[in-house]
This record gives sequence, structure tokens and C-alpha cells, in this order.
Amino acid sequence: MTSWAELRGMLLALAAILTLILVLIAWTPGVPGEMLLQSLRMHIIVVSLGVGAALLVAGARWRGLLFLAVVALAAAQTIFLVNELHARRTSAAAVPVAELNVLSFNTLTGNPRGAEVVRQIAAMQPDVAIIMETPGIEQHLSEMETALPYHLGCDASATCDLSVWSRYPILESRMLLLPPFNRERLAVIKIDVGGTPMTIVGSHWSKPYFDEASWFEAEYLKNTLNELEGPILLSGDFNAAPWSDTLTYLTRQSRLVPPPSHPATWPVVAGSLGVPIDNMFTRGAAQIEEIEAGGDSFGSNHRYLLARVALYGAS
Repeated sequence: MTSWAELRGMLLALAAILTLILVLIAWTPGVPGEMLLQSLRMHIIVVSLGVGAALLVAGARWRGLLFLAVVALAAAQTIFLVNELHARRTSAAAVPVAELNVLSFNTLTGNPRGAEVVRQIAAMQPDVAIIMETPGIEQHLSEMETALPYHLGCDASATCDLSVWSRYPILESRMLLLPPFNRERLAVIKIDVGGTPMTIVGSHWSKPYFDEASWFEAEYLKNTLNELEGPILLSGDFNAAPWSDTLTYLTRQSRLVPPPSHPATWPVVAGSLGVPIDNMFTRGAAQIEEIEAGGDSFGSNHRYLLARVALYGAS
């Protein structure tokens, strides 16, 4: 039977590991995988609070309090980052001139339920859909065109990944190769929504354990966004939470405004307790008024995002 001394020892060892992880998250010295840890920081903080409380109960009072002080600093840093992002979100004084519903969905390459995914997208009737890993529905793209007749991307199977679909005619479009892997993972389209021109940008970043790649992607996307004018909606699978360094850098440098909340999209099994690695942001006279994640992933390893976006003019 485990004694109190042995329990304290195990808890102290766990606290030491968690302290190291929290330091790596805050310091980001360039250790592989730190971007993944940053996206998980809220989950790590919650676990750490539990360990700290357990240390107090187990009799390691001063060491438990010291560990909880470290956790409090980590929580304070996270709160600062989130508050800084949401400080750019202000209440609109005017009535929107137009609204549109936007879907963002990583459908998963090889999804066996591709036909069902397309039927669900058609049933939701979005005005714009940003689709990552489009090969998951590639056999049913003709049905997508019935629901959303205008699109950019996935004209060739060999290069297919990101595609953007619209109920509105596309006035201008560009499919860019996103460095450093140079895949078709950055799409820019301009549409006219009730007389107001708007730019939709879709992006699909690499996995979070390619930390240096994420910085290349953030820098390239920042430069692309900062060349654009007028209302902008950015959406996609960033494989990172809004409080990660790469997305913090991008949102600061491009003056992006967050949605009212950040619904979790991965892993699907975690539901609303997961991580928001799929995200939407706006800039200019566009603002996300409502956003939610789907309850069913329809065979994907991501939950979809559905948002209502208001336009307040072309400024």
C-alpha cells in the first residue's frame, strides 16, 4: 500500500515535470514541440492546479504553495495574452450593412463519410466554406458546386488540399504556395456581399511539431494579410491555439480581431474540452458576431466551425 511519503514523492516529481513544461511554454527556447505545448497550456494549467491541491492535501504544504505560485504566473501570462487579443474587439456602433455565414472545416483526407460531409455542408447553407484536406470530399465536389457554385482550389488531385467555396461570385482569387513546404495552403478570394467587397483568406498550417515551419507560415501569412485592404476574414486550420506564440505574433502584426469565443475543434473525442486549433479572425469593417463548433465531426478528426460575420461597410 502506498504511504503518504511515497504519494508526496510522486506528486513532487510530477510537479517538477509540470514546472519544467510551464517554463518551456513561457520561455520558448526553441525546443521541438513547444508550439504544441503552448496550445495545450490551459489544459496543463488545470492539471497543475489539481497537482498543487493534491500536494497540500498530502502534507507538502510549502512545496505545494511554491508550485501553485508558478502555476499562478503561468495562468497570469495566459490571461494577459487572451485579454490583449480581445482588447481589439469592440462593440460596433452601427447596424451591419450585410451578414454572411462562414464554415471552416478540415474534412480529413481519406474521410470515409465524404458524401455525408457534403450533404451536411449543403444543409447548413453557408455563404462561404473554407475546406482543408479537401481530398476527404474530392469525389463529391460536383455536389459542392451545386450548393456553392464558385470556388478556388483543388482543380488537380495531385496538389489538392485547401479550397474555398462561395455562394457569391468570386471577383478576384489567388492560390498561394505556403512556405516552407510550398503546398497550396493559402487561398485569397474577394467577393461582393450585398454591395460590399470583402476578402476571404483561408490557410492550412503544418503540424505543430514542425515549430520552425509554423514561424515561416506565420510570417508569410502576415505579409500577405498586410498587403490587403478592406474587410477581411481569415479562417483555417492553424494547428495552434490563439494563445500560442505563432498566432499571437500573427494577430498582433496584422491587427486581427478575434471572435467572441474560441470553440474547441480538436481532438474530436474531447468535445468542448479540446483545443481551438481551427480559428477565425477579422480585420477592418468585419466582425464575427457568433461562432460555434459542430457537435458531429462526420468522420473528420476536427470539429467544424460555423460563424456569423457582420459587415459594417468597406472601410
